[in-house]
Amino acid sequence: MNTTPDSTHVQEINAALFCGFADHDFMADALVSWPEGRLLISDDPALLPEIPASHRTGYAKPGLQILPFDPEDTIQRLRDLLAGQDGLQAVLVDMTWASMAMMGVAAIEQWGNVAERISAETGLSVISLYNRQRLIEEQLLSAFRAHQHFLAPSGLYENPYWMPRELLHESTLDEQLGFMLGRVVPDFAGQSFFRTFDKAAARGASPDWLDDAAPPLVTQGNSERWHIHCLGQLRVFVAGQHEVDWRIAGGAPKKTKTLFAYLLNAGEKGAHADQIGELLWQGDETEKTKRARLHHTVAMLRKVLGSRESVIRTGDYYRLNAPPGSLVDITTFEQLCRRALSLARHGKEDAALVVYFEAERLYAGDLFEDLPLEYLATETEDWIMPRRTWLREMAMRVHYDLSKLLRRYRRYAEALEWSQRAIAIDPTSEAANAEAMRVFHAMGRPDAMHRQYRQYRKAMSNFGEEHEGIEIRAVYDELCRSLDRLTPGQRKTKELVLR
Repeated sequence: MNTTPDSTHVQEINAALFCGFADHDFMADALVSWPEGRLLISDDPALLPEIPASHRTGYAKPGLQILPFDPEDTIQRLRDLLAGQDGLQAVLVDMTWASMAMMGVAAIEQWGNVAERISAETGLSVISLYNRQRLIEEQLLSAFRAHQHFLAPSGLYENPYWMPRELLHESTLDEQLGFMLGRVVPDFAGQSFFRTFDKAAARGASPDWLDDAAPPLVTQGNSERWHIHCLGQLRVFVAGQHEVDWRIAGGAPKKTKTLFAYLLNAGEKGAHADQIGELLWQGDETEKTKRARLHHTVAMLRKVLGSRESVIRTGDYYRLNAPPGSLVDITTFEQLCRRALSLARHGKEDAALVVYFEAERLYAGDLFEDLPLEYLATETEDWIMPRRTWLREMAMRVHYDLSKLLRRYRRYAEALEWSQRAIAIDPTSEAANAEAMRVFHAMGRPDAMHRQYRQYRKAMSNFGEEHEGIEIRAVYDELCRSLDRLTPGQRKTKELVLR
């Protein structure tokens, strides 16, 4: 439903404005209902420059400069901040503070509750500004769950996926269903569809009433979600902040951790007990012994995760039972890579650079790099290496794409660092070596360019490859031709390199 804010009555507005921050006219047109009396919370001095310094403040005052943030502390800080402001109509919040990959997903949802409470207490409109160029899919879904309204130049729109905090935390499933249907069909507003049932019946109470098959848009309010970090060392945070300690009395930490990783990789289907036994006990133990040890390891995994329901057994199959809304860094990393690549292809280099840096920060190392080598494969299953290799290649692509962008900005020293990082991942990569050669060429270092090509050819030889790639040879020839003049010494250097 499209509405226009009405100044004749107090309307609680907790709205999201999705916009390109470079499109000032779009933002100005969307905010036309609040021409004055606006407080902007942002660390970006170029955002909405018409708002005077007296009505601007940075992230530090409301406690938004560091993630994770404390919602209760932020609410109190905002109360103090707003108490000293006269004539305010709206609080505008630049949501760039919450764009830090996985942590940002939970932060956006928590912020939605803060914005709702502040609007209810003060009667002010709270408008959260999301830079469309920075958002990835998970963050966009979080924003859908966090805000009651969407704002655009055409007006204010109700968000059909939003649910009030009191329903999320203090209602039964039938009350939640009645509320959501009532938003779509006014005839049903306030009605309950299950009045004849005992409200104590186990139909599901908030916030865990949604099963795994439910649409992801309506998982708001789940404080039990897992944050799973697979890139680099395997780390799992329960309830978003308590890190799992794999070292538990009576357990075998390496096997417990490997079991978690294996079940995570198996997904919703799960893994057969015999497959798990073959992976974790590859000796001559009998099947009966393996089953007994597996039963004990599953018990230890449930214990470190804090719940017997965290691992489900169905017949001979085991699977993880992650709380709805749980996050895995692999998914976030892939989304960041795709977003950055799309921005770069469409000429949005500034935005692409920021997203690439975010992707690089998230890639902490090889997939499950701390799992013991003996658990990475069995005689019949190579369950991790293909995925690890693919993610490593994505990381390498991030590195040399960063180099390309930095080279365009003439930030050659940084570009060289990132191209060399890509080469460290794969010394035989044509793209990474070609990029390093281009950086050396741009820096006016032809000798280093020649040396880079020579190192690439040596790496190829070490891996049993007799000939270099056609594309990198073409790049090398092109760079050599582009030099203004080839001195006799430079010609000799090239000839030596190509031998």
